[in-house]
Amino acid sequence: MFSSDIPQILGTIRCNVEEPANELPKDHNGTVTRTHHQFAEEVKQRQTERKHTASLNLAQRYVLRELRVLYGEADSEDAKEQINILEEAFRGPLTSAVNREINRMKRNGMTGKVLLKGLGETYTQHNMREWSRDAASRQSGATIPRIVCSEALV
Repeated sequence: MFSSDIPQILGTIRCNVEEPANELPKDHNGTVTRTHHQFAEEVKQRQTERKHTASLNLAQRYVLRELRVLYGEADSEDAKEQINILEEAFRGPLTSAVNREINRMKRNGMTGKVLLKGLGETYTQHNMREWSRDAASRQSGATIPRIVCSEALV
């Protein structure tokens, strides 16, 4: 019986104060550690899914598609790194001013190096590098659930 319903779980493991404690199974700590690792992997996977399923507007999809094309054509590692930075920046939530800029780029049919230059200017003008740092610091400081105690049903 597996459940994630907290009241049901607490009702199942409830006992009286007078009830004597039993010894934990020898492999209890190993089981808790394995479960913790599985849980951490599931959290990481869900965070990744949520990050990649964020809704992108048409202009963002256009920009990202064109950046992928440019990445495939890039001949230097510096150019590829620049494209990666821009792709990460324009994949996240954008201000209305940045959205106006990339909508204009899409409307004008900007592609190739002209688009890359325009995106670079927008990135610099709107200080999007700071956005990435802020997002990274928020993510690193995000609360990750931790197992504080464990219970063994024997």
